[in-house]
Amino acid sequence: MNLRDEQLEIYRDFLKIPSISAKKMGIEEAASFLKDLLEDRGIGSQVMKTSGHPVVYGEHNIGADRTLLIYNHYDVQPVDPENEWEMDPFSAKVRDGRIYARGSSDNKGTLIARIFGVEEAIRNKELNVNLKFLYEGEEEIGSPNLHEYVTGNKELLKADSVIMEGSQLGDGGRPVVTLGVKGLLYVELKEETGGTDLHSSNAAIAPNPVWNLIAALNSIYDGKRVLIPGFYDDIRPITGKEDSILSEYPFNEDEMKKLFALKAFRYSGSEKLVRELFTSPTCNIDGIISGYNGEGTKTVTPRRASAKLDFRLVPDQDPSKIYGNLKRHLKEKGHNVEIKEFGLEFPVRTDPGSALAKAMIASAEQTYGKKPVIMINSPGTQPMAIFTRELGIGEGVSAIGAGDHNSRAHAPNESVSVENFYRAMDHARNFLKVFR
Repeated sequence: MNLRDEQLEIYRDFLKIPSISAKKMGIEEAASFLKDLLEDRGIGSQVMKTSGHPVVYGEHNIGADRTLLIYNHYDVQPVDPENEWEMDPFSAKVRDGRIYARGSSDNKGTLIARIFGVEEAIRNKELNVNLKFLYEGEEEIGSPNLHEYVTGNKELLKADSVIMEGSQLGDGGRPVVTLGVKGLLYVELKEETGGTDLHSSNAAIAPNPVWNLIAALNSIYDGKRVLIPGFYDDIRPITGKEDSILSEYPFNEDEMKKLFALKAFRYSGSEKLVRELFTSPTCNIDGIISGYNGEGTKTVTPRRASAKLDFRLVPDQDPSKIYGNLKRHLKEKGHNVEIKEFGLEFPVRTDPGSALAKAMIASAEQTYGKKPVIMINSPGTQPMAIFTRELGIGEGVSAIGAGDHNSRAHAPNESVSVENFYRAMDHARNFLKVFR
């Protein structure tokens, strides 16, 4: 068995561990596996307790002036619906050049590929920076204890740069390099007008919480702009370089419409859609619950109504400030709704001219032979700001991914191309050769 076959078998062994954080399955086993894997490659490591699932921490110090922190997660999503899998989701079977397993793409493939890339860089004396590794076991349940762990271990985790869990290959096999993330504010609004649902004949005299909630929601967003005072005040203007990157982003309006199964986008024109996707904050209703929603009819005036909202934020919006402004806004408008915050994440956008970004972009093009797709920030969110804000790390990038557009992360039959897994290893090594 050659080296690459051995590496593939180690990857498969890792995939066979059902480390489902939501069900508290396989967590200790996966953490122990990673600790041993790092130590077998001469990287000092330890399993560290948190208030939830453990973190695996590793360190390889070559006495360089700069230190890179590598973040991944070892937990995976549940496999439901299990009956839609064509094979056991933890069998890690290889079929037609792809390896099938829950977590193969998100995020175990990239995690393991990076370790093997690091191993080869160390073996060939190509490393120019010190390395620290942080593998958490709660990303798929929202990283509830990551902030506490990071703030409690600032000296241990001190670094100059961070690479996050990883991206994937885009259309045509082009690698994707993401220079940041949107932030997030997630809230729930609740309105309750009584102790019981009423016959709807009482609607003439009894308040309906759904109408009250709708009025509150309409005071927050008018369909075009968020109406919370100060919401747009702190947004950082994009730079000339970022503007150039946006103009080169590949976006086919018709193809994306089919992919999303949409009748129409909110805007027309690829250029407008790209700029809205990456540079505009959003106010999104995730769901509304109230009253009767079954078959047929039921005449009822509900006693309560609730809605869950998420705001995706762009640099330099502050989710905690916006949350405070939202509460004041609702109170001043006379909406006595209960409001609960479920999550805050700050946005991040790294300078495309930074050493980290330039090394990642150059190594991606070298490895894949194609110009990478660059995002100035993801339209989604991951906990990058925990590292940039709490540790003072000046540059963060999400890249080096083993997945592709066929990987079906979080869905049944998740898979990764074996060739792409090997290429992700090569990308990690090539990045480390040029990053300093």
